Amino acid sequence: MAFKLTYSDGQSTDYDDSTNWEVDNGVVKLGRESGKWTVLISPSHWATLELETGEDKDKGKDDKDEKDKDDDDKDDKDKDD
Repeated sequence: MAFKLTYSDGQSTDYDDSTNWEVDNGVVKLGRESGKWTVLISPSHWATLELETGEDKDKGKDDKDEKDKDDDDKDDKDKDD
């Protein structure tokens, strides 16, 4: 599941579905394979972890599709004039 990790300094990083993760006693563990962690982030170095659900992705896609449709309609109207 894709997610966004925000660090305590405000910097954030987006991770895709291929990144496995786990939170264990506040430590964020990251890696390509579950149980084989290559990155450990201590609780003092990260602030939030936000999951990107399929629902959120679909909503963003719908918004973009609607904007594209509006742009296409505008282009068609401009061609008519």
